[in-house]
Amino acid sequence: MAGVVANKAELEYAVMLAVLDFQTEFMKSSYSHVQARVYDELIYVTSARSISIPAEKELARSAEGHELLRRFHRALFDSCQNTLRERIEHAIGVKIENIVTDLDPEVGRSTLIIKLREPLVQSTTH
Repeated sequence: MAGVVANKAELEYAVMLAVLDFQTEFMKSSYSHVQARVYDELIYVTSARSISIPAEKELARSAEGHELLRRFHRALFDSCQNTLRERIEHAIGVKIENIVTDLDPEVGRSTLIIKLREPLVQSTTH
């Protein structure tokens, strides 16, 4: 695959950029801090919102509202996750088996867990 990167820092940076662009373009969310960590066949990505949305923060105070926001986030993500999958696969050169997402609406933090079909065997030095 074109665009394959060689070391752990480059892998994490490539995934971070793909997720940040995806969050902005498709999820219509603005995040100021995206962090990606690569562990063999797993990639963990956390995104923190740059601004809080008052209506979401208020809705998240109740258990029902909290769960509603999480379900909405997952449904929106599921509807366009193939785009993210393609972008990450292109950047790292490894096929993705599964992507799972969750949202903590109270703090505005999104988490992605990306399961690769095979471990990353490239040099993963810092």
